[in-house]
Amino acid sequence: MRYAVSAQEMKRCDDYTVTKIGIPALVLMERAAMETVQALLAKRAKRGKILVLSGVGNNGGDGLAAGRMLAALGDKVAFFIVGNKERASEQTARQIRILENLGFSIQSNLKEEEYDIVIDALFGVGLSRNLEGMYRDVVEEVNRMRQRGTYVVSVDVPSGICADTGNVMGAAIQADLTVTYAFAKRGLLLYPGKSYAGELVVRDIGIPPRAFGGQMPGMFYYEKDELPGRLPARRPDGNKGTFGKVLLIAGSRDMCGACVLAGKSILKTGAGMVKIIAPECNRQIIQSTLPEALLYSYEEMPKEREVQKALGWADAVVIGPGLGMSGAAHFLLEYCLVNGRVPMVLDADALNMTGNSLHLAKLVKMAGERIILTPHPGELLRLLGADHIRYPGERLALVSEVLERFGCVVAAKDAVTLVLGRKEDGTFVNTTGNDGMATAGSGDVLAGIIGGLLAQKMSCFEAACTGVFLHGKAGDKAAESCGKHGMTAMDLISRLPEVMKGETVWKEGRCRV
Repeated sequence: MRYAVSAQEMKRCDDYTVTKIGIPALVLMERAAMETVQALLAKRAKRGKILVLSGVGNNGGDGLAAGRMLAALGDKVAFFIVGNKERASEQTARQIRILENLGFSIQSNLKEEEYDIVIDALFGVGLSRNLEGMYRDVVEEVNRMRQRGTYVVSVDVPSGICADTGNVMGAAIQADLTVTYAFAKRGLLLYPGKSYAGELVVRDIGIPPRAFGGQMPGMFYYEKDELPGRLPARRPDGNKGTFGKVLLIAGSRDMCGACVLAGKSILKTGAGMVKIIAPECNRQIIQSTLPEALLYSYEEMPKEREVQKALGWADAVVIGPGLGMSGAAHFLLEYCLVNGRVPMVLDADALNMTGNSLHLAKLVKMAGERIILTPHPGELLRLLGADHIRYPGERLALVSEVLERFGCVVAAKDAVTLVLGRKEDGTFVNTTGNDGMATAGSGDVLAGIIGGLLAQKMSCFEAACTGVFLHGKAGDKAAESCGKHGMTAMDLISRLPEVMKGETVWKEGRCRV
């Protein structure tokens, strides 16, 4: 697990490291510059003509020091400072004096020359207002240079990107590589900032986790190789009941596919058994495509006794994929919310019914922490009755509103999925997956994956985070073999066993890798 920090959290770490731990600020700056140089050298094989664009804050000092180190290695480096040098921060002013003492000249106007590389050190995490005037002009010029073939490296954060939200502050530099220090910044993991960052490299510069002073960051992510250690352990003496039983309530007339996709995903994620409640018209398809599943099918309305029996049998419930919004669907959702005692995933039509009914919304809130909501953007807005205009710039705030309103774990699906739980759980930001997963049925697969993990005794928050991460890993593996254009939801399911491979050992109820 790695932390993703806000600008305020990063500033607090910097201050603590300098004032409490005692590492001088100039030492941190030199380390940041060295890590930038090392990351850049790893991406190119030859020397080149380099332009360092510096602001007057500490981010500018990081860039100036990196340029000095590259010049010492034999590169031809030009330095251009945007802003009043007399107002430079203490550390950046020292970097300016070092360059002048070494005989480097610093431009006050950007010369029209061709450069192989631009190092963007205009603004760091502290940017709080939209870029205007000469700052915007410089940013737009750098982007034009990149279109002509210049390689752009951003220091800490691409200038113009909000470090907290990833929003574009009027204009922003499009980087090929972003070297960020100590911890990833939130805005580099969220769109549109993620796309502006290019390849993101997080480098250690000597700021330890204890620099948070006991107030740990509220956002985190998993690294690519963490999956095996996140999966439920397999007991060598287990049986199909040991590994969990999932009740899947899904499907409607002409909407059986969602049921099949979710059911397959439940089993491929390791759950021992799945029982499906679906309309009679879905029976033949389910039995032919998912013979492993138990099935209770109904004509017009399900029998309460059968639903009660299935609910008592289950370790977890997934309800909503392809369910429709009929009277039968409403009855099933209401009955599970009132009578269920096991964790439950509400997806698709279960979310739409909840958004349309104050009564169901109240029941969801009463069920509280044993519920996981998995809305895509449209469903998220329907749950809140919010305008779609708010979504692009206020996404995190809207997800937080859903959490506050319903008191459930919320897995908010999008290009970067967010999972929010209790305050002590924090916010999980997913780093796996790709645009090929934007295909019909992908959400049904995710609902099934989370349900399968829930049945294996994961907590709601842990199952949601791990499920989202696993879902994205399967999508990445599918993209490798079949490409993004032709990817289908079934491709995700077929890759689950492959990405879940890893030697897991049962010891005292814990998974060891």
